[in-house]
Amino acid sequence: MNTRTRIVTPVAAAVVATVSAMALASCVSNEQSLQQWPDAPNPTLALPNGSKLSDNVDDLTSQTTSDTMAGAREAYGSLRPDTDPRTGQEVSPARRVPAIVERGRLVVGVAQSLNQLGFRDPVTGELAGFEIDLAREIARDIFGDPNRIEYRYVEGNDLEDVLSVGTVDLVIRTFTITRPRQEQVEFSVPYLTTYPRILAMRDSGITGEDDLADKTVCVTHDSTNLQELRDEVPHQDILATQTWSDCLMAIQRRQADAIYSDSAILSGLQAQDPYTEIIGDSTDGTDYGVAAALPEDRDTAGLVRQVNSTMDRIRTDGTWDDIYDTWLEGYLGAASQPPAEYRSAADNRELTALRERSGDSGNTEREEEQ
Repeated sequence: MNTRTRIVTPVAAAVVATVSAMALASCVSNEQSLQQWPDAPNPTLALPNGSKLSDNVDDLTSQTTSDTMAGAREAYGSLRPDTDPRTGQEVSPARRVPAIVERGRLVVGVAQSLNQLGFRDPVTGELAGFEIDLAREIARDIFGDPNRIEYRYVEGNDLEDVLSVGTVDLVIRTFTITRPRQEQVEFSVPYLTTYPRILAMRDSGITGEDDLADKTVCVTHDSTNLQELRDEVPHQDILATQTWSDCLMAIQRRQADAIYSDSAILSGLQAQDPYTEIIGDSTDGTDYGVAAALPEDRDTAGLVRQVNSTMDRIRTDGTWDDIYDTWLEGYLGAASQPPAEYRSAADNRELTALRERSGDSGNTEREEEQ
């Protein structure tokens, strides 16, 4: 009797192994919940580059940040859009910002790595996000063309410097309006209100700020959230990183338990990792504003009035709602554009005096350093 030998080729064996592995993976994935997968990485991995872990906030932040938070809720209003007294119509961009109109483009400092706000789309390679769309609307009202923009990437700790030296016309990059900052830059009316929140892995067991007392919490260096975190929860270790993406990496590696920031920034981090969740219900919000150099330094009053004119327009025609719904509504829920507040003549005189004193103080410090 002939015995037939069955020969299994390497290709056939590979196919069988692949099918078996896929079947096994399917069974496993059906049993695992979102909270159980993936397994916790090794917490002994090196911290993100430039990070620092400490339980002393003074090791991680400058005095400027502390001073900024002290006046976060006492900001002045902005400059009201002006009208031509002869016609009663708003002043044209050609009169408000003649140098920018002549140049033919608006130069704007933005983020390129804050998802949902200002980031580079991995598919198109183009900048996208809430703040990018806002910049386009400002350009639309100046030139009639939303594409007449030159974007320049700016770091969070360089925002005031790039304005004072004239590197950019405007900064639209999660810049919180505070009274101390108004001594250094001119802000538009608010374009977004944000609230302090926590981002943690879904299986963390963290349900609010009270759960952070014995945890390691991540923020970025010199962030306004750093001092606020210490004020709210005074007993936790703090991991300060260079970027918010580094914070996300830290909680994924279990090097930190949570991230503390505002709701808008955390929405972008959550968009990158579905195993995270945003936690918190504080209603004590702060506002982002478009920033320009001080009018006393670079004659930017017309530019700020032009920006505020755009803010009024996108409120009236529904554009703000469309932009918000596109980028943030899915993570933060329904919201409305913050109210426009314009400062009075008395407030304007008071703020001008503060800026003059601040400028004199800065000049004295520079002379002493020399």
